[in-house]
Amino acid sequence: MIRRHFLSTGVAALAASPAGAAPAALACDVLVYGSTPGGITAAVEAARRGLHVLLACPQTHLGGMAASGLSTTDAVRTNVFGGQVLEFVGLVRKHYQQTLGSQPEEYARTRDGWFYEPSVAEAAFDRMVEGEKMLRRLPGHHLVSATVRNGRILCIVLDAPDNSRVTVSARTFIDGTYEGDLAAAAKVPYRVGRESREEHGEPFAGIHYMNWRTGRQIMTPDTGEASPAIQAFCARSIFTDDPAQRVRIEKPAAYDLHLPDYLPLLDDFASGRMKRFGRGAQLPHRKFQMNGDIEALTSTNLPGANWAWPEAGRGHRARLARFHIDHIHGLLWFLQNDPRVPAAIREPLAPIGLHRGEFRDSGHWPWQIYVRQGRRIEGRALVTQHNFTVNPKTGRTPRVPQAIAIGEHSFDVHPCQDRRFAVDGFMEGVLWYPRKAFGPAQPGQVPYGAMLPRRLSNLLVPVALSCTHVAMSVLRMEPVWMTLGQIAGRAAATAQAQRVDVAAIDPTPLPAQLKIQVDPASL
Repeated sequence: MIRRHFLSTGVAALAASPAGAAPAALACDVLVYGSTPGGITAAVEAARRGLHVLLACPQTHLGGMAASGLSTTDAVRTNVFGGQVLEFVGLVRKHYQQTLGSQPEEYARTRDGWFYEPSVAEAAFDRMVEGEKMLRRLPGHHLVSATVRNGRILCIVLDAPDNSRVTVSARTFIDGTYEGDLAAAAKVPYRVGRESREEHGEPFAGIHYMNWRTGRQIMTPDTGEASPAIQAFCARSIFTDDPAQRVRIEKPAAYDLHLPDYLPLLDDFASGRMKRFGRGAQLPHRKFQMNGDIEALTSTNLPGANWAWPEAGRGHRARLARFHIDHIHGLLWFLQNDPRVPAAIREPLAPIGLHRGEFRDSGHWPWQIYVRQGRRIEGRALVTQHNFTVNPKTGRTPRVPQAIAIGEHSFDVHPCQDRRFAVDGFMEGVLWYPRKAFGPAQPGQVPYGAMLPRRLSNLLVPVALSCTHVAMSVLRMEPVWMTLGQIAGRAAATAQAQRVDVAAIDPTPLPAQLKIQVDPASL
């Protein structure tokens, strides 16, 4: 069932350090927690407006998934985006123009800067952050608690890499995590899982089966019911067939634990259901980015293994991340080495290995698994499937009050339950359209209130924003989150200048200030 509740992780008193001393204290104008692309753009924008900003990062790397394997930018209509999205793409483009300018075939793989190697993306984010003198980064800091009083967050406590505690007070707080961790610590109500079809009248909500080839649902007795299942995560790993850069894939220690998950592939190969297992999207320098496959009943996706992730603690998430890495590690070893795998599958995969130039401090496996959805706050406005559905009477998607961005992707959900629940060869929960621009989802407006929790006046949540499961399948693309993050950073600066909280400002002028589109009709 959908969970709608408060967490008890917020505390009224600050925690003491392990040694018993008072926590170190820091103060700033804006505290951003989470170094995802949405968190980065929020921090950079606020710093550029003259505010003192702290960017607290659970990871030691910047860039979230965009720098950890999500190397093919999810943007159907690149002309929608402006602001820091184009700045980031421009930095990537400049790098490749300088390094691949004499190799047109290699440069073409970058899609003019929209596709990139993880290391190149991380370097671009590093440059954006390091260029801001008003911005201080706190890498490897994990949220412990938040103190809330009279509808405002007063301060948070962070666990530093040396196990000391740091207290940070700020005027404005921005949650830049995929999971909505800061909002949850501040006791913001949230949702995890899938709404029923009836709750908001969303045709694609709840448990459902879809023939993605035809774009039609396969109706079953339980279609449309609410469900705690969320779409699968995966580790979007980078491989190469370059002998000079290849790191051999050895048999993993956890192989026997995962082997039962791979064995059904043998039937898929024998029946002809699967005739190949692709290396993934090709990137420059003989690199391949492998993603989960919504067509395959077994792939790098791990549906079902991630349901606890959004609400899990730090230790549990670390174990789940390791489980996802071990899954793809063992899968590749199985496909390359098990003699039962047909030669037509095994031989094309035999030359590939990990790339020694990527993810150097994490064994060349991604340091961030692909968190496709986490918590979704209950905000002052709600984004639903209807925001991205054309009204036949008006010929456009609905106008919303205080629109700040456009969500422009198709409905895109990976399987929510594993192959045991497949019907007629189609995985439960999948929403996917090969011709994305012409699918039922069309560009729609996102309201400012979707970033604002109902009962807090100084917190913005641009990533784990207020929306339904179906709407998140459009919003969960990094360029959209980057846009919302930049708006959040500009909102923080506006609120500071007006001496009010971010909940009290008029956000209407902000998109124009940042050259961000808000009217789908103008596309």
